[in-house]
Amino acid sequence: MRASTPPPLQLPLFEGQTRLRYWFQIPKAERRARWLADAHYSRQKPGTSQFTPPGHTIVLLSLDGRGVFAWHRPKQGIRSMHGLDGWTCTIFRNEGVDLGQGPIRSSELILDAELIFAELGVDIGPDGLLTYVWDSKIKSPNPGYCFKKAGWKVAGRSTRGEKTLLQKLAAPGEVADA
Repeated sequence: MRASTPPPLQLPLFEGQTRLRYWFQIPKAERRARWLADAHYSRQKPGTSQFTPPGHTIVLLSLDGRGVFAWHRPKQGIRSMHGLDGWTCTIFRNEGVDLGQGPIRSSELILDAELIFAELGVDIGPDGLLTYVWDSKIKSPNPGYCFKKAGWKVAGRSTRGEKTLLQKLAAPGEVADA
């Protein structure tokens, strides 16, 4: 269970190094991100220092500290559990990200998080961007709605059939044709 009070937010010093509007990259065990992750339905061991799988990770925290987004890709030579070769969003949590102009839509945050690959010069792989949404653990009658609004498409189900697989093959930050 997560603490009721979030840890203090410590923003890095920027010097125009990023194209991202809402996020900055952080170490994968950063305290504020862990606090947000502890409230996510996918969190397996709340309170532990790690909330992403081993391998290559890119963890983003919103500029106001109210959102977290993590990408994962297995290290080269290791096959992912789903057998696809791309970057998987392992957590996305938006607790009302607001940078002074009103709440930012989750779909806008997702599009912005996709830009990290262009920013870092990282290839998204032949299977593109991926995520699973555990249908029964979310409130929406339309699982993955915010990802769909950002151009992602339903690509199948998890092995056990509990989760919807969403995929985006388009260039990061670009909305695919509906």
